[in-house]
Amino acid sequence: MIDAREISLGFGARTLFNKLSFQLGDQERLCLAGRNGTGKTTLLKILFGELQPDAGKVIRSSGERIGFLRQHPGNLNGATAYEAALSSFDEALAAAEELEELQHAFGRGEVSDAQLERLDVLQDTLIRTGYYTAESETRSVLAGLGFSTEEQEKPLSSLSGGWAMRVALAQVLLRKPTCLFLDEPTNHLDLDSILWLEEWIRTHDGSMILISHDRRFVDRTCNRLIEIEGSVAVDYPLPYHRYEEERELRALQQLKAYSKQQDEVERLERFIERFKAKASKATQAKSKQKQLNRIDRIEIDSAKPTLKLRFPEAPPSGAFVFEAENLSKSYDDHMIFQKCEFAIRAADKMVLTGPNGAGKTTLLRLLLGIEKQTGGDVRTGHNVKVGYFAQYEEPSAVDLSQTLVEFLVTAHPKASELEIRTLLGAMLFSDDDAFKKYSVLSGGERSRLRLCRLLMTACNVLVLDEPTNHLDVVSKDLLMQAMIDFSGTVIFVSHDREFVENVATRVIQVRSGKVTEYPGDWEYYLQKLDEDRKRARAEEMAEAKKGGGSQKSNKNSENTRNSEVTSSRNGIPSGLAKSDATHGKPSQNAGKDSGSGKSAASGQEAGASAASQVSSGGGDREERKEADRRRRKDEKRRDELVDLIAKTEHRIMDYDAELCKEEVFSQPGELSRVQREKQHAESELATHFAEWEDVEARLGV
Repeated sequence: MIDAREISLGFGARTLFNKLSFQLGDQERLCLAGRNGTGKTTLLKILFGELQPDAGKVIRSSGERIGFLRQHPGNLNGATAYEAALSSFDEALAAAEELEELQHAFGRGEVSDAQLERLDVLQDTLIRTGYYTAESETRSVLAGLGFSTEEQEKPLSSLSGGWAMRVALAQVLLRKPTCLFLDEPTNHLDLDSILWLEEWIRTHDGSMILISHDRRFVDRTCNRLIEIEGSVAVDYPLPYHRYEEERELRALQQLKAYSKQQDEVERLERFIERFKAKASKATQAKSKQKQLNRIDRIEIDSAKPTLKLRFPEAPPSGAFVFEAENLSKSYDDHMIFQKCEFAIRAADKMVLTGPNGAGKTTLLRLLLGIEKQTGGDVRTGHNVKVGYFAQYEEPSAVDLSQTLVEFLVTAHPKASELEIRTLLGAMLFSDDDAFKKYSVLSGGERSRLRLCRLLMTACNVLVLDEPTNHLDVVSKDLLMQAMIDFSGTVIFVSHDREFVENVATRVIQVRSGKVTEYPGDWEYYLQKLDEDRKRARAEEMAEAKKGGGSQKSNKNSENTRNSEVTSSRNGIPSGLAKSDATHGKPSQNAGKDSGSGKSAASGQEAGASAASQVSSGGGDREERKEADRRRRKDEKRRDELVDLIAKTEHRIMDYDAELCKEEVFSQPGELSRVQREKQHAESELATHFAEWEDVEARLGV
């Protein structure tokens, strides 16, 4: 649990928080809502302990482990994306390295009692820290976040900022914190990865504080919102769709209370002004003044937008703005897509969808002529005038030296200062920000400024690559409505589902080297995808029935071989149980080779010795028979346990092999099932070993 008590913080004359209090309980999923600049990220830093408030305190439960994903993560350790993500298991990896050194010592016969005890500790550490599933979990999380097997082995130095952000997110998730702090986690994720992350959060056994302006993502992952506005926090124990309804209701109630209070203030002020100079009424006037001073003034919520963004009227264009015929694009030997054909008509609102890296941005750049195709043709329609918003744009030296106002005036000399200042305000820039230099702006601020420039551009085709990444909900709504109202053509890339659902009238999917056109809106596209999945599943099931059961057994034996290879590669022998190297306990092959025969023989000798001791003590025949019967029963049970231990270890190895399969580690539900079954098998193994130790003790071994 995290308890924030009367947190206050200010910067200069500005009060960011004023006695802000709330609690985060176990399993609670909380979203911090509010416009950009209200201090949501700052509050996360205070809760994390990175920043100290001016007043108040934060109390965290003992043992609370916080995983903090920042908007701008620092340097990542590791040569490749996979190695960087795997480093989350640092304790497990260190224990495995020490264990390997101990094994070398055992091989040389240099074994001490302290080393044997240390072996037990290390084995427990490997199980507790998830070492045996570290590889499969790391592969699974990276796959869920959009990394193919090949991309997981790419050097970190070659990754863009967005992909590095995904690696940082993988590290946070793999550390299995009790509480997640996620600051805009979906900004650099494609739709597939967002859906995967939603499922991961829903199955996460812990609490979370989220900052996100993606309504759908918040609605699917959070059960509570705290809105920060005007230095105070309003708690809404509701999902997002109900929060907006409740917020509207509270705003109406606030407006009524404000109106009533203003009437009372005006009445008191009139009385004071009228009678303060009259001796007979002076006492009453002073009393009214005290009453007026005691009034706790209601402030009206200013977050609701009072303006509307609008693109300039679009000049007419031809019936088709872009046509692609046999279009192909590759970089050296890497084919992005090939032989694709589609046409974009005037007034279409076309969204390009698909996983990151599939080629959506490349396709936009081909349409605009920024890049050249390697095959086929792209035709631009009559009188097409394009306004382009890129995800990233390198500013010129002149841009860097200009203020925000100068930057926009340079692009649009005829624009009035009022128009420019109004537009800057809509894109989250305050009055003082208007005179900042471009060079001091963050990446997000630069993106918003370029959106301002586009909103002033006269064009009939808008091409936008991830325009919503750095916008809050209010600004996003303003831009969304402006795009809906725009009379020209819109071609855009966005992973914000609500934004896409409201704007797109047609869909182009870019995936696996293909470009597929869907002549309908987003709902139509999802319906077609669902139909395709069902059809493919039916075909797989029909094919499986034809294949028969023989392939299954072959697959199982192959899994066992793969698991043995995996265990060996990880530096832990496949048959090494906790007690293999201690006290003569059995390996997975115990009872199946000559060693097990010797062990059984020595057990029998020990049993015979025990029986003779009973005889020499003067016990009668019945006692000797009972002792023999118990010994035979224990010997039989010992052999059964040896067999059970071997079979259970093989089952665990099979589960390890399953966890390394892409069809398992890329599906959170399937991954969770296999991990549960493996944990159950490990529990069974521990029980078998405990019983085996008791039997051995009774046999005197």
